[in-house]
Amino acid sequence: MQKDDRQTILIPEQSTLSEDDYYGFLERAHRLMSAFPGYFAPDEGVDALELSHTIPTVPETVIAIYVGINDAVCNKGLVSPFLVRHSHSNVFAFDPEVYSGRDDVPSGTADAREMLNGFEPPNGTWNPDWTYVMIEDPWRTPGSLWHERGYIDMIAAKFEDFTLLGDETTAGVCMFIEEAAFDHPVNRSRGYLPEARRRGERMAREFVVPAALSGETDGLVPVMLRRGEKLYVATADHRPCAHAWSNIHPGNSELAVVNENSAVPLDLIAAKPRMDPKYGKPPIPAHGSADMTTDTFFRGKMVRRTPLLAGKVRG
Repeated sequence: MQKDDRQTILIPEQSTLSEDDYYGFLERAHRLMSAFPGYFAPDEGVDALELSHTIPTVPETVIAIYVGINDAVCNKGLVSPFLVRHSHSNVFAFDPEVYSGRDDVPSGTADAREMLNGFEPPNGTWNPDWTYVMIEDPWRTPGSLWHERGYIDMIAAKFEDFTLLGDETTAGVCMFIEEAAFDHPVNRSRGYLPEARRRGERMAREFVVPAALSGETDGLVPVMLRRGEKLYVATADHRPCAHAWSNIHPGNSELAVVNENSAVPLDLIAAKPRMDPKYGKPPIPAHGSADMTTDTFFRGKMVRRTPLLAGKVRG
């Protein structure tokens, strides 16, 4: 891309990358994704990609995202040297007269505004004055919160299915995920995952975790997929499922492309109770990923969720 055709990037103060660095990464990601069908139309360039820098102080956390569709079902292509540890959490709205927020929340939960830097309701029909919480303790379940006094409604988080594209021998990526993910029926049905776990256990130490993010993958299970293999980022009981990846390995000559398909779990949506009419008309469900509503990060206060550049479809 010629410099005259570029959008100006407002570089975060803490970032050590230049505008040329960011555009060089975007052009690299565009070239890599262009090798696979399902992403770019023939005349789509780097301006079709969303660019984010999840933790600006850590150069390796830059990420390019191609968003094909972003609704109740999402499809994305992802390129990032290091995907920071995060999970997707159901969010529960409560009457502020019953729970005012911060430390005054249902037991086993945390105020979503304290959990996610820059939290915002998914659209204007969700009252910003409501108290929004996420499950924090393992004993809490969505069903138990539905029956708490002051419960209004729930914003469901999406489950993600990752597919490794390309050649794992030149663009290997080690994913890290909670053990509970392997109890989900989708992952149990994938006969290649036990061997992918064994590869991960053997090779995880060879993949780099940036020094500033030491401990980011602690307690998670390493998994090394081969071309075409998939990993479902979900738990059978709809709890948050922490995950991360490192694509930084001395034997890699290129970055990996990871495809993401994600969707709201319909069994959870169908089971939740109807909203009490005293709180008004039911709000419009979240469209798309609702990342600024449902994402929680291991280092939430360091995270910048606002994209540096928007793509053609908002992600």
